[in-house]
Parts: sequence; C-alpha cells; structure tokens
Amino acid sequence: MEKDVDEVGKVARNVKAKLEAISKDNLANRQKLGCGKGTGVDRSRTNMTNALTKKFRDLMIEFQTLRQRIQDEYREVVERRVITVTGTRPDEEVSQNNEINIWAVMVKWNYGCYPN
Repeated sequence: MEKDVDEVGKVARNVKAKLEAISKDNLANRQKLGCGKGTGVDRSRTNMTNALTKKFRDLMIEFQTLRQRIQDEYREVVERRVITVTGTRPDEEVSQNNEINIWAVMVKWNYGCYPN
C-alpha cells in the first residue's frame, strides 16, 4: 500500500507542477495583444485553471480521507489481533503504532512475556 501512496504522491506533485505552469502561462499570455487582463480569453483561461485547481484540491482531500480511514481500519485489525493473541487490550502506544508486527507479539506471548 505504501508503494501506491508514494505513486499517488508523485502524480500529485506532477499535477501540481503542471497547474502552476498553467498559471504562469496565463500571466505570460496577458502580455499578448488582445489577451490582456479582463478580456474574454483571460477570463476563460483563469476560470479553467481555477476549476482544475479546485478539482485537484478536492481530490487530494478525498485521498487523505480515504488514507486515514484505511489507517484507522488497519489499527483496529491490529488491535483485535493483539487482543486475540494476548487476551488483553493493547495500551495506547501499541494501538497507535501502525508498524506493529503481530507475529513478534505472538512469539513474545508464547514465551511468557505477556500475562494470561
């Protein structure tokens, strides 16, 4: 999953760079004859750029929400596994740690490191 998240990050940076380039191009386009500030061409370009930027921002917010939900679900699964293995509810530190290795917990429990 981390690979997918990294890939989304790369794509997002690429899209952001392209949107910034379009914004700069819009400013440069204003220097052309008949395309000055407030003209129809300028308004169209600006509106399209703003719409794309807003859509990109909304998609990134949606992605963050989805990512958080997946992390929360994973945390719950790990917590249930720890309860199953140890018979006790993990403390907050263990619950917050997404990198917990359930197999290490099982090995520790089998060797008597955790009370029954």
